[in-house]
Amino acid sequence: MDGKNHPVYFDLETVALLKETLDDAWACLRPEQRATMLKTTLAERILKSAVQGECNRESLLDAALTEAAV
Repeated sequence: MDGKNHPVYFDLETVALLKETLDDAWACLRPEQRATMLKTTLAERILKSAVQGECNRESLLDAALTEAAV
């Protein structure tokens, strides 16, 4: 690879899965975690995993929440 960012496209079904996973991840956080974390951070973690080919909902959820469990 040349190190440049290339656009990644997801079909509508995958976009729906990613959105639902983000909503689930946000709902899993305790109120004090929500107060100190941006929802965007969770979205970035989910998207990073999806770009790498992950499409399993539980794995995507784990990717979003891994660092939040501290």
